[in-house]
Amino acid sequence: MKLSILPLAVAMALAGCGSSDSEPAKTPITGVFLDGAVENLDYVAGSAAKASTNAKGEFTCYAGDTVAFSVGGIALGSATCAATITPLQLANSTDVKDVKVVNRLLALQLLDEDSDPANGIKLTAAVKTALAAKSADFSADATTFNTALSATLTTAGTQYAARSVDDARRALVREHFEDTLASKVGTPVNEAFTQTTPLGSVAVTVTRYQVQAATSYYIPYEGTNAKVKADFPLGFLPSYGSSLAFKGTNAAGELEFYGLTDRGPNGDGPNLPALSGSGTTGAKIFPSPSFVPSFGVITVGKSGAVLGSSTPIKVSTTVKTSGVAIPPGTLGNSSELPVLDAMKYDATSKATFDANGLDTEAIVVDKKRSLLWISDEYGPFIVKLDPATGIILGKYAPGSGLPDIFVKRRANRGMEGLTLDTSTDLLHGFLQSPLTDGSATYSVTGKSELIERYARFTRWTEFDPNTGKAGKMYAYPLAAADYQDGRTGNAKLGDVVALGNGKFIVIEQGAAPSGKVFNKLMLVEIATATDIAATAYNPTSSDLEKSSMAGAAVNGADWSTVTTLKKTLLLDLNAIGWLAEKAEGLTIVDGNTLALANDNDFGLKTKVFDANGNAVEDADVTKCNVDANGVIITSSSAGCNSANSIRVARGTDAERPSRLWLIKFTKALTSF
Repeated sequence: MKLSILPLAVAMALAGCGSSDSEPAKTPITGVFLDGAVENLDYVAGSAAKASTNAKGEFTCYAGDTVAFSVGGIALGSATCAATITPLQLANSTDVKDVKVVNRLLALQLLDEDSDPANGIKLTAAVKTALAAKSADFSADATTFNTALSATLTTAGTQYAARSVDDARRALVREHFEDTLASKVGTPVNEAFTQTTPLGSVAVTVTRYQVQAATSYYIPYEGTNAKVKADFPLGFLPSYGSSLAFKGTNAAGELEFYGLTDRGPNGDGPNLPALSGSGTTGAKIFPSPSFVPSFGVITVGKSGAVLGSSTPIKVSTTVKTSGVAIPPGTLGNSSELPVLDAMKYDATSKATFDANGLDTEAIVVDKKRSLLWISDEYGPFIVKLDPATGIILGKYAPGSGLPDIFVKRRANRGMEGLTLDTSTDLLHGFLQSPLTDGSATYSVTGKSELIERYARFTRWTEFDPNTGKAGKMYAYPLAAADYQDGRTGNAKLGDVVALGNGKFIVIEQGAAPSGKVFNKLMLVEIATATDIAATAYNPTSSDLEKSSMAGAAVNGADWSTVTTLKKTLLLDLNAIGWLAEKAEGLTIVDGNTLALANDNDFGLKTKVFDANGNAVEDADVTKCNVDANGVIITSSSAGCNSANSIRVARGTDAERPSRLWLIKFTKALTSF
């Protein structure tokens, strides 16, 4: 015992002499504030002076410090110093649905300089100055907070005042934050839902991701319009959600998917003088006409959903396909004139016709043959593809593999969905909407109406990959009451997956009677459906469509004798938070799980601008005619004024994200 007392006494003596000099220095912690990386967010850590987060959202604090965050005079809240702080900690909550959390998300994302949280949130010095005298009650209910925030945005400046604050925006900011938690924090959010449908109680758990992509995957703008360049400084957004196919699981246990682009960045154009010299022809704007339709690999794992590779689709090792329109007079021409910046056709520009044009819309993995199958809207075509090289090994068209009648597909409404039923080794695909073939008597109005608007079904075909030929054909029923203006032509089927034993799941969507787009998953059964490829239904003609409209047989083809595919609502996607208009990618991950993706249209849409550079919100560019110089001819249609201009611009905030959702059902998909 005595031996131990001396060292203890010495230690105590030393501790009493200059103890402050012997305390170890505190090590600063570099933390990051995340709702996406938030740049220029003010903070005070402990007793330190006010500072601002850097471009990575980083701040500095010491263990035990309380870190308080603010934007101008708006106090967002505080949290204990940590490597990562999010609005969850500031709201003292663990629930992303908590109104206190969503209110904070709303404020941060709507005060972002470019209103694009996908590339981070930047708070400008001007905004902080403008809001120096403002405050916010983040505990307020949604309606009260929305109103208060709208006033705050007006104070922040004109560009902020124009941003919407409503329930849809609240869902959008939360969706972005959920992806941040999954991709940056490693804590994906799983949300449970139960719906009652004609199939009974349907329970699912949804995990929401937004696909991340390096800037190398952005698509360069090839025009010269400075305003387009300003809207898309990095190029057009990647868009690999036109279809989705489960590839498998990688060595790390992460999910891998094939994602598919369509024809590339494009937007509706006005009506141009026809090349024939008589009348007009619709146009499509191709701001990146060199784009090549491609498929990519998207990995879903600890870093969220990430686009990791892209393979262009090629005709041969030296010839690539194109996304621009197929030449007039050629199978697959869509009756559109390609243009770039000027609203006039220029055969010497990059935006001209290409015989190798493809508008790819569905991708299917064929493990048996080590192939990919892709469907297209131009031809429509089905394409057989080498997944290793992207080279086309076979191409099937109406009259040469596909049903002759498919040549009458509506422009831009070709073969949207395709799937392989491994139980029968047959591909199944459909036209997105009713075909087009002039007019027919419609019993509802007693008038002659367009078939593409009022036919009561769209066509579904089997295709044998062994013979390269179509087989049976079926009618997918469309009810006029489900669609705006009673027009079944407003239906746009998205994608399809095969469950086996004659069952499929289809995305059905389109403008409802209210005008708002709906998105639903339908269980489709083929067992009792009539084969409308039979001679009795005149399968090379639209007689059956005409009969469905007239309520009487047409040239012997009688709609009343047809049993359509049986469809039953499986899941209302909007009721589980789906916001995008174009749900176009659907694939089976396992026996209980689907993956769903959207086509974000490369983040663009066509807009009409007045002489002051303001978008004419109610304008429909397809109702405008232009003269030989590309100048709008003034008419009574909204926005169609010679003083106005047409160009591609940023799409809506709700449509720009590239989504990939996992939807896990509590019971096997085959049990429905």
